[in-house]
Amino acid sequence: MQLDNMFLQACKNNRKSVVQTFLKRGGIDVNKRDESGNTPLIYACLKNARDLVKMLLENGADANLGNQRNLMPLHFAAETGNSEIIALLTEAGADVNCTDNDGVTPLMVMAQHGKTDAAIKFIQNPDIDIKIKDHDSRMAVDYATSSGLRELVKALTQAEEEHTDTYGNTTLHHACWNEQGEVVKVLLEKDKDSVNKLNDEGESPLMLAVKKSNLVITELLLKADAKPDCADLNGVMPLHIAAGNGDLYVGRALLAAGAGVDGKTAEGLTPLIVAARNGRNDFTAMLIENGADVNAVDNEQHSALYYASEAGLTEITEQLLMAGAEN
Repeated sequence: MQLDNMFLQACKNNRKSVVQTFLKRGGIDVNKRDESGNTPLIYACLKNARDLVKMLLENGADANLGNQRNLMPLHFAAETGNSEIIALLTEAGADVNCTDNDGVTPLMVMAQHGKTDAAIKFIQNPDIDIKIKDHDSRMAVDYATSSGLRELVKALTQAEEEHTDTYGNTTLHHACWNEQGEVVKVLLEKDKDSVNKLNDEGESPLMLAVKKSNLVITELLLKADAKPDCADLNGVMPLHIAAGNGDLYVGRALLAAGAGVDGKTAEGLTPLIVAARNGRNDFTAMLIENGADVNAVDNEQHSALYYASEAGLTEITEQLLMAGAEN
């Protein structure tokens, strides 16, 4: 038992010669687990120690023995992106589609850690299932999208149909939320029809880009025929979001694409009321210049002037009065 623990510690510290000595002696449990369930092979993979991995496998290490979180040696090899170690494990019978307690596969781990080359090489294996979903219904392509791995996204999307996660988000939603402009381009080139798909909150990819105040992605989506007046379940439209953020450039892009200047939310809020309530001086001025109704009221019968004056926003109050606000 003590020797097994010493052997495990030697692997943990990547002491190749010490490991060799123990193996020559014999009688060592090469699959010994520590309190976390980690094996010598897991530590060798974690240390990116190719020779140690090879040595352990040749001496009977189990390539499919995971720890308490069900993380397999292949998950740890995927994290480092060492294609040689990955090949050694798969040749030893490692399950290429193994999942941890969260449903995450080695391919997802590669994407999460930006290991594009290793992942592209990995998916050449005919046994790889790129459509496996984790417990949040995210696929490998979603991980690649979040990491901004354009080439990997391209490789993965060539072989799959559109899908959504647990919250109804498409791959394009993920790309917009994570502000991955190059990935957005790839996705739009493949399928422009996804540009107006809504998630479970009624949000379009455009709304997520506007929430992030990302002008580049906003313009990419608008050029791909994203609807500038799409509304979520609360009636909130992209221009309302831009107004709340005070994002002039995004606001101008939306108006140029045909966004209605007086669209109302479920609460009756117009972009002008939102901008006024949030003290967005320049945005209120821009909306007024674009013909916003300065006397529009929300469901409480409160106008932009009401909110501006109540909050002591002098400049916005003056703007509204000069534009003819009367209530």
